[in-house]
Amino acid sequence: MRSSLLAASLIVPCVLSGARAASAFEPEVYPLLVGEVDAKLHSASRVEGEDGFSVTRLRLGARAQLAPWFVAVGQAEWALEKPVLLDAYASLRPSDSWEISMGARKTPLFASARDDVVWMLPVPERPMVTRAFWPSRDVGLEVHHLPSPRLPIEVWVRGGNGSGNILGNDNSDFAIDARLDAVFGRALPDADPTQLLGLRVGGGVHAESAEDRPGVRATTADGFIFYRPQTVYGPRRIMEAHVVGMVGPVKATAEITFARESRARDTDGNPETPRVDQDPVFSSGAMLEVAWMAVGAWRTLGTWPTASGTGILPGALEVAGRLERIDLAYGARDVTPGGATAASAAVRWWATPFAALSAALYWTGYDVPPIESPDATDSWLGLVRATFHMPVPRPQPPGARGSRK
Repeated sequence: MRSSLLAASLIVPCVLSGARAASAFEPEVYPLLVGEVDAKLHSASRVEGEDGFSVTRLRLGARAQLAPWFVAVGQAEWALEKPVLLDAYASLRPSDSWEISMGARKTPLFASARDDVVWMLPVPERPMVTRAFWPSRDVGLEVHHLPSPRLPIEVWVRGGNGSGNILGNDNSDFAIDARLDAVFGRALPDADPTQLLGLRVGGGVHAESAEDRPGVRATTADGFIFYRPQTVYGPRRIMEAHVVGMVGPVKATAEITFARESRARDTDGNPETPRVDQDPVFSSGAMLEVAWMAVGAWRTLGTWPTASGTGILPGALEVAGRLERIDLAYGARDVTPGGATAASAAVRWWATPFAALSAALYWTGYDVPPIESPDATDSWLGLVRATFHMPVPRPQPPGARGSRK
């Protein structure tokens, strides 16, 4: 009863205040389209991936802004063996500073995951550490406070199924995600891209009670799982901290993370009897990425790089590098830990507002050889990628007047 009253107290003012502006607002529906086509070359072809051309992403969907305070988003990935639903949520904006959303969408942790979309990162693909620890997407209810120059604090609180499976719930309890950031200068939403400085600093926590599932697992940029994790069961905690700094054309991102995962063995096959506790496993990681916009407008968070109008090339040209370290499943007497050190570099030409061409090189050094390659100590991947998308304006805030043309 209390939760129903709380939801009503948040939603009803939004509906009442928005109704006055609805008559002057023209609803808009935008198609969402993202495609990425790769040419790849592996050091261990057919083991860690196939050489040649492939379609890495083909995302189709739509975003509907039906009122200044209401947005609905649906999106699916079609470049897999079968279509996978990515986003399916409705978002309410009672005011410029608050957003309430319900449905399937990205969870709040990690600036490199939530704040930037994967196909617009300075180095193609998310960092190895982020891929391993990020809880990904789930279905849930989220309350989000947006920062402003007057109050530069951003907060997310989300309750969801925590399973990474947006079609169901394989956990015994709900998962909770919370994140708190301080945001200044060019790192603020809708900031002036000509501002010299920007800073985002914060951290987050993910807590859940997991049913039997693999623990933290690490992959190469092409998705090869080089360390097979143990099965975890019970309380699972992930903590992360991040800093994103901007100075003119340079953007630096640093993230550190730590996970504690419980384990318990079912000794008799009877779900009604207690399990036997095992040693928990711990994992940790760190990442540093530096990007330089050699030609073009300076980066702002979550936006496609554009031309500055003064460069010798059309569009924008960006050079970036990334260093990472991950340690996996240590602290248990019956588990062999793993880990890896990784480095990557990329050049990305954001040629037009809808198309980009990239070249990247990734190297991964293994602490423990992969099962598929018992003699391997490292691997590398060369990548050339073409990216295209359909530009979509950002949602109008509740105070917007009229319709966009």
